Amino acid sequence: MVIQFNKLEGTNLYDTLMEGHQAGFKVFRNLIQLDITALDVAEQYYHCKKHNVLVKEDSANYNNRWFCPNLKTPTKRIGKIFNYIQQQYRTSQCDIYASWVRDGHSYGRHNDEMDVLILQVWNEMAYTVESPFGEKQHTAFTLSPGDALYIRNGTYHTPVILGERMTMSFSWSPKKS
Repeated sequence: MVIQFNKLEGTNLYDTLMEGHQAGFKVFRNLIQLDITALDVAEQYYHCKKHNVLVKEDSANYNNRWFCPNLKTPTKRIGKIFNYIQQQYRTSQCDIYASWVRDGHSYGRHNDEMDVLILQVWNEMAYTVESPFGEKQHTAFTLSPGDALYIRNGTYHTPVILGERMTMSFSWSPKKS
């Protein structure tokens, strides 16, 4: 299996991510100190809307979620997070997922073609992650702001929206069209 974060080879970050790669996933508590507010999330939303880069924007009485793929124009505060993770982990892409309501819909159980580092930015979010080795075991995590979850490509996981939230999903390989 291809190591997608090979740009980090020879660093402590590589060794730590390799542990997660071998297991299929790894949680990182307090990866980064964050103090993002609802105002920051709203600012990023309107910034993405202004630049016409929102892919999903549900109606007001539906899920009130929004999705900004391949973030290129972050606001100042979100940009600090974006730049830090991209520089430290040498990621190549960042997607933003956000919800304005409790118990909203998510993308459900899925796997990704790329390794991802999911960073919880605002409020909490839960995930179940399945063992990639066929034991049919699931592990559940609740991520708080600043926590991250590395998930190896091909590993099934299910996001569970607990309430209003913003999550940034970083990856090392661009998504295929």
